[in-house]
Amino acid sequence: MTLLALFIAPPAQAGDPLTEKSAGRKYALQSRAASERAGKKMCVSAEINDAGNQAGKLRARTNCESLDSLGSWETFTLHTNDKGSRAALRSEANGLYVSAEFHDTGSHTGMLRARQAGAIGNWERFELESRDDGWYSLKYNFTEGGTSKDYFVSAEINSTGSDEGLLRARATGTPGSWEQFKLVEIPSSSSPPDAASTPERKINVLTWNACGNNSDCAIYEYSVDSFAKAVTDRAKQAKAEVILLQEFCEKLAKPLEKKLEADLNGGADAWDVRFAPIQHQIGTTEHWAQKSCAKNRGAYGVAIAVPAENTWYKALELDSPKNTERRTALCAAIPSWAVMSCTAHFSTGGKGYDDEDRNQQKAQADFLARKVGYTGYRAVFGGDLNATPTVTPKGSDLPVLLSLYQTHKECDDPLNRTTAGNSKLDYLFVPPSATWSGCTVGATAVPSDHKPVWGTVTLPAR
Repeated sequence: MTLLALFIAPPAQAGDPLTEKSAGRKYALQSRAASERAGKKMCVSAEINDAGNQAGKLRARTNCESLDSLGSWETFTLHTNDKGSRAALRSEANGLYVSAEFHDTGSHTGMLRARQAGAIGNWERFELESRDDGWYSLKYNFTEGGTSKDYFVSAEINSTGSDEGLLRARATGTPGSWEQFKLVEIPSSSSPPDAASTPERKINVLTWNACGNNSDCAIYEYSVDSFAKAVTDRAKQAKAEVILLQEFCEKLAKPLEKKLEADLNGGADAWDVRFAPIQHQIGTTEHWAQKSCAKNRGAYGVAIAVPAENTWYKALELDSPKNTERRTALCAAIPSWAVMSCTAHFSTGGKGYDDEDRNQQKAQADFLARKVGYTGYRAVFGGDLNATPTVTPKGSDLPVLLSLYQTHKECDDPLNRTTAGNSKLDYLFVPPSATWSGCTVGATAVPSDHKPVWGTVTLPAR
């Protein structure tokens, strides 16, 4: 299992407010040629302050010996809408995808710019071809007017002035150092802030698989505002103070945050909505790209809504069956409550699904049971775990979710009412010292395909 993407919010040099809530992996793009010429590590920047058709152009021109010195101009995320066959780069500075500009002419033909606000298209997709020692070439296929041709991205280190180090998709021969780049993951190493001493506290918690990217669900056709209202209506019904969400689209986080504040808090700054992506491996490389939602709603994954005091949140990547989506969990600290709240979405299990023998689901449950505990914090967590309380993995008589039940107390145990079709798949867990009261399963799943589950937990003084 992988512990990933620790964040202190708000991020420095924040970009698009619709994408700045994410705990997804972040990268710098190091140029081999620029680094060799400079005698030090040199990384790519998106020139956000340039104007016109120069806006957002990518140049290998920034010293990145220290990753701590990099800002949003040098920070990118990877995305895919074809299950990892190709990847798109998105700039953290403006939230826009990088395009290869083949309608520009002369020395700017094929120039790379962070300028695409719409969904990922052919101009934004690149293949990663492995070279030596962790270097990759970015291959772009230009197809237009009945012709198709592959180009490698070059760093134009011999150009001068504002075009020095310009990235262009223009090389057709065997890639050399100009056509080699390294994706350097930017760490954000920190521990959660110290948890406060707190009296006994009651907390209302809601979990819901919102089905935000499934065309079989009515909510898929909802506008952004209607989606935010649907979640907020369930939060009102549950009187929720913590909301765990699955099958959620990244760019819905900020609109949901504003809707919760408008309807529940009179517009006051009372909520933070955080997001973590589900990913696909990029080809056979060691890198992973965030799965895209439809309707240009950013990445696909899980989200959590917590009080606005939250500054620390972390994605917990869940090892998943090979050649399938890498599922995830997301934790967010609430220091004044001494609560660590986490949302999770496990791999689908059973015959015909990603994890046919359910052994990976068991590993995901065991991992989550171990990792949600942070010193001084009480874990309040759950989500769509895609397994019933009694289902067992192949070769075992012990339930997939046994480790969670052994270490925590579930909201609807022992009733175990159905939450999706004829099965209980959705859960809320708390420490054994806590007490559940009034656990409720929503009357209907519509407009999702999962019913919401909510309850009130009493946590002892700490």
